[in-house]
Amino acid sequence: NDHYLDLRGCACPVNFVKCCLALENLSLNEILTVDLDIGESEISVIQGLEEKGYIINIIKKDSKKVSLMISSE
Repeated sequence: NDHYLDLRGCACPVNFVKCCLALENLSLNEILTVDLDIGESEISVIQGLEEKGYIINIIKKDSKKVSLMISSE
């Protein structure tokens, strides 16, 4: 993948803001991969990014973290 953020341990809404800033710097065909803690972080980041029109794919999930692949189209 093109770009990666490890946001485990990062509180809401900071993790959402960091995702948005990283996504703003990507070209149209680039992908951002993000690791987040399960729970509030996962839910709020996914919902917020979907509301902004991003496409989110869960590529891995276990009891502690979720890995997301985020693209603009």
